[in-house]
Amino acid sequence: MLSVAELRHLLSVVMPALTAAGELTISRQRRIAIQRKLDGSEVTAADRAAERLLRSSLAAAWPGDAILGEEYGGAIVARGRSWLIDPIDGTASYVLGLGTFGSLLSLVVDGIPVFGCIHLPAMGETTYAAVGHGCWLRRDGGRPRRVHVAAPRPYATANTGLTSYKQTDLYRPKGPWRVSRLIGTIGRVRLVGDCVQYALLCRGELDAAIDPRMSAWDIAALVVCVREAGGSVSDFAGREGDLLQASTFVAASGVALRRAMCRRLAPV
Repeated sequence: MLSVAELRHLLSVVMPALTAAGELTISRQRRIAIQRKLDGSEVTAADRAAERLLRSSLAAAWPGDAILGEEYGGAIVARGRSWLIDPIDGTASYVLGLGTFGSLLSLVVDGIPVFGCIHLPAMGETTYAAVGHGCWLRRDGGRPRRVHVAAPRPYATANTGLTSYKQTDLYRPKGPWRVSRLIGTIGRVRLVGDCVQYALLCRGELDAAIDPRMSAWDIAALVVCVREAGGSVSDFAGREGDLLQASTFVAASGVALRRAMCRRLAPV
């Protein structure tokens, strides 16, 4: 766990770096050259430039720390500190000119996420958390306020965010996860998308959120933010431990709701 002094120093480095990365991505949003990765997802020069900027800031402040980023790789060390970076989470929205994208940044110590940040530059807000220090929301550079998930709501009335149908029974070819069963039984599903839906969950505006295709640089920041806001997280199979190895992710305002979602999502 980070001390108060360590967290203050971390924020003094991370927040300006995320602000600069956000200004960079917004400035380039109207002149985008799109390429495709091997998995078919979009990548832009802004993704790469934003990651280089964040890597440079982190390496200057903590030269001994490992860094793993979506665009330039790296590794999570089993012993010691590792930074995880997703420079533009929601590139599909970004290339359409939408503001529903963000940057995910997290610190992992000895394999365990201890700090996470969801920075939404087009919305002018940042949600961040550190283990033992709560989850906080800062808007337009103002004073942060502590946020919490919503009070428990029954499964049949829960509002849930969803990013993608990939790897589910609604996709072609069909994946194993039964999102169709979830959609047909839970209160309401909104196609919010990517890290935005977890920021909404942390402050009680959504009851749950799911993603059927995730990587460690996506999950680490969300684990800390949701748990410190009072929520519950796991993969689709209901496993709560070692989530940096997971490829699916479900977060909810409470354990009962998350488990009910996992039961519907489970393969036949």
